[in-house]
Amino acid sequence: MKVTVDCTGRRGGNGKWTKRWFYVLCLLFSVFCLLVSVAGCEKKALEQAQQEAREAKTAVQKLKHSLGLAEKEIASTKAELNAVRQSRDELQGRIDQAVKERDEALEYAQKAQESLTARSSGQASATAALQQQIAELHALVAEQQKTIDQLEKGAPVEPAGVPPAQATPAEPNQG
Repeated sequence: MKVTVDCTGRRGGNGKWTKRWFYVLCLLFSVFCLLVSVAGCEKKALEQAQQEAREAKTAVQKLKHSLGLAEKEIASTKAELNAVRQSRDELQGRIDQAVKERDEALEYAQKAQESLTARSSGQASATAALQQQIAELHALVAEQQKTIDQLEKGAPVEPAGVPPAQATPAEPNQG
């Protein structure tokens, strides 16, 4: 396992930025040393080199600070991303459960509708049969009333066109 360590001894992600800053620091330090050695004893050149070194040092500190802030921001963004993913997974689970419940309710409703349709068609045919029986019974009652009226008048009774077996009313609840 390869571990990258920057100049401060911290582990870096892939080490690119920390290596670059290290090389920049080394380069600046080398330039500073070169300037000091070339300048010799000239005070002005030495002061200028020291000033440049101080500026380079502050620039490096600012860059280190910016790097630290960027790393913190990346870490907080990763944490936020993980939270969002977890929320997404929970919501997907709820959606899957709701879809399952909806499908079950739809299946139940379809079965109930089929059952009601079957019942209503059965009731319609039973109602038609009962209406026919009622019509036959009304015809029988009218014929019997006619026979009664003829008997009350003393007229001879004609035999009824309906055989006695049909004269008895059928049970209305039989199919």
